[in-house]
Amino acid sequence: MSASVKDKVLLERNPSSGYSGIEEHSGPWHSFLEYSTCLVFPVLFGLNVHWATSRLYELELLWLVALAIPLGAVGGDLVSGVVHWAADTYCSEKTPIVGPSLVKPFRMHHIYPRDICRHNLVETVGNVCILAVPVLGLCLYLMWIMPESGWLAFTVVCVALVTVATVATNQFHKWAHQEHPSTVARWLQRTRLVLEPAHHQLHHTEPFNKHYCITNGWLNPLLNKIQFFRRLEATLTFVGIETAKAKDKRLSRTTTAE
Repeated sequence: MSASVKDKVLLERNPSSGYSGIEEHSGPWHSFLEYSTCLVFPVLFGLNVHWATSRLYELELLWLVALAIPLGAVGGDLVSGVVHWAADTYCSEKTPIVGPSLVKPFRMHHIYPRDICRHNLVETVGNVCILAVPVLGLCLYLMWIMPESGWLAFTVVCVALVTVATVATNQFHKWAHQEHPSTVARWLQRTRLVLEPAHHQLHHTEPFNKHYCITNGWLNPLLNKIQFFRRLEATLTFVGIETAKAKDKRLSRTTTAE
């Protein structure tokens, strides 16, 4: 083993480098879902956009696409923030279905943020494709049963753009942690069209409870200012839904009392 390769292996086994030194892969069934939906997603996305924009063109409403593009980018950022916050704040790694596939990756990411850089494209975006494909399938069905609706066509374009932004989010997130991203990725980061590394680093700074949006991060300043997620947590606590930290503290006190 050459010195440079050996140094790289040692670095990636050092937690302070951001790598865990452990490669985890999906099981056969989950891997099948990831690969199959990664193939189906672009097809459904293209069909939705084609049918919806064709309908808007027939109704002389094609100009609405110019409005749908920024709405899709902002919507994707919001979805990424809500999912990220929920995975960081609620449930546990043992929660059925969402625990292994959603909660665990986000929690481990705070400990080993650069492990994401070792994932291939399917491993990076596959989980989101699994969720996005049924959404786009439903959109196609609605377009089929209500082909005359212009507002439905506009909504479908918006939803399709939100899904593509959300699917791409983990790739943008991966770029934000790469030491040497591609020239295109660096340009997109500089123009703030995608998540910028210094901006995302604010989320990886204690107390790790801000800057949850990771598509482009546009919404983070606003959501931080109005304390959106803290207010949402307070509302959920009021109706009896505890955060993971609050639940752990309560169980710890109960165990100590016993």
